[in-house]
Amino acid sequence: MTTTIDAPQAARSHDIAVPVTAEQVRAIVENGPHLEWQAADCVQNTVWLGRVRGAFVGMVEQRGENEFHVTTRLGRSLGAFETLELAQDAFIKR
Repeated sequence: MTTTIDAPQAARSHDIAVPVTAEQVRAIVENGPHLEWQAADCVQNTVWLGRVRGAFVGMVEQRGENEFHVTTRLGRSLGAFETLELAQDAFIKR
């Protein structure tokens, strides 16, 4: 998930790069859009699709009993995780 942080109005008028603080990033993640998960329509739930405001952001695919692979909407792998919850959380922590 990608979030854009706009610089304060004063900085924009002078085209000065303003560093983003950890507090600003944390506020965006905590107050950001809710990430919704939906199991793909199949006999057994092995694929979950992640969406933010209806837009596809990535998926989690179960490939073994304790092996959940995460892929972004652009096909970038975020790795394999032991639980579905850890795999889904990978989108928030990236």
